[in-house]
Amino acid sequence: VALVVHAWTYDFITDDAYISFVFARNFAEHGELSFNLGSPVEGYTNFLWTLVLGLGMVVGLDPGWTARVLGAACALGTLAVVTATARRVVGPGPWAVVPALLLAASAGFACWTSGGLETQLFTVLVTVALDAVVAAAASPRALRRAGVALALAAMTRPEGPMVAAVLGAAHLVIRGLDRRAGAAPRGWRAEIVAAAWFVALWAPWFAWRWWYYGWPFPNTYYVKATGPWASPDMPGQMLANGAYYVWCWARQTGVVLALPLAAIGLAARARTPRRAVAIAAGAFAVVYLVYTVAVGGDFMGLHRFIMPVFVVAALAIGLGAARLARWAGRPLAGLAIGGALVGWFAVSQLALTRASLRWGNFAADHGIDTPAFLIAYTEDRAAIGRAMAGCFRADDFSIVGGAGAQPYFGRMRGVDVFGLVSERIAHAEPRVRPRAGHTKFGADAVLASYDPTFVFSCYQLHPTPAPPPLPCDVGFWRARGYAPVTLHIPGLRERGTYYTFLAKTARDLQCPGRVR
Repeated sequence: VALVVHAWTYDFITDDAYISFVFARNFAEHGELSFNLGSPVEGYTNFLWTLVLGLGMVVGLDPGWTARVLGAACALGTLAVVTATARRVVGPGPWAVVPALLLAASAGFACWTSGGLETQLFTVLVTVALDAVVAAAASPRALRRAGVALALAAMTRPEGPMVAAVLGAAHLVIRGLDRRAGAAPRGWRAEIVAAAWFVALWAPWFAWRWWYYGWPFPNTYYVKATGPWASPDMPGQMLANGAYYVWCWARQTGVVLALPLAAIGLAARARTPRRAVAIAAGAFAVVYLVYTVAVGGDFMGLHRFIMPVFVVAALAIGLGAARLARWAGRPLAGLAIGGALVGWFAVSQLALTRASLRWGNFAADHGIDTPAFLIAYTEDRAAIGRAMAGCFRADDFSIVGGAGAQPYFGRMRGVDVFGLVSERIAHAEPRVRPRAGHTKFGADAVLASYDPTFVFSCYQLHPTPAPPPLPCDVGFWRARGYAPVTLHIPGLRERGTYYTFLAKTARDLQCPGRVR
């Protein structure tokens, strides 16, 4: 109940979620997992999530509603699984629910229970796999559950195979230590079956997507992680941004203060479930955080990118609090420790939730956008898409900034300037920005090669009919037959209700609200 209420405080769909919604709609209506019909480009990194949304749309479910419900269901599933993991260590009783209470109180966990993205699906699958690895120390058959969960995780996020490798290695370490501690020898049947499950689910999908899209990795990988840098200092800036992203998580969640408690919770020598948790969860957290730093973190606030690490931290801290209570030896002292921990965290996270949603809190922190800005940005683009939906012709083609809400509601054909759905930008352009998810930006000549009808990536939102200068080389576009167009769109909130962009002069756009 606490988590659902907390998540409802956010209750939003972010712009990137609408990218998946476009793919899902084209799948439901035309049988194509593509952004532009007839031109499949893998501009998403969450196949399983997109497929589920598309199947929902086949039977008439709105993807915004489906994403909210599934996100909440997956988050609640994570609470159940992490409680089961805690019980393996501390036994049944109130201490087993402390990790779940910490997650329910977390501003970041609640925020990305909403948002419309695959975050909580990936998190629950990783949590299931982690629990299975811990359980396998006593019951090897549990590894089958890990194999299935990790295969589905790998079909949900591209980090899935990395997680599978880490947890697989952790299992082998746990098994080796148990063998040295006198565990009865056994064969490798459980490991072989788990690996077979993973390969049987993941490999056919991987082969299909390579055949369908023509590349071994998603287009988003080539956008975000390949290509020469425009400046030699940018790789270092990306690492600095990634380190700052992880630091923000540690500081805003209080993990940096709770590290001693987490160490107490994971400290173990004997052959126990606690040692299995320490090895598997510790290895996963270290590798995942290093990976996060290496890719520069994320541009969305409240730590979406490292959500599975929230689970590990909550588990370790909860186990540490339980051990302190046991050392205290008195029930009231234990109750005080648990109550103080959860209460302090809930109060601090409530303050963070309020601050992150405060209207006007739009300034990015080292390239990290606040939830308030993400909400305002998406709502404005949705309003623009709805207002222009009846103004497009079948042969119109657009260049957009955000490839989400505006194309979804406007039913626009086009590509985004960052290259998520553009192979030309993804494979030909250098990385010109040290910001996660936005390292590439299509040059004017590349964008013009699409012969777009509208250039929405060159735009201004403003409060009066007279537009300010556009933030692009207007002369380049004027020479090719484009001119600024201004629409009045009531309801825009971020910077004003007038929207100016570039359009082909010959198109003579007829659209309600056009300022002449």
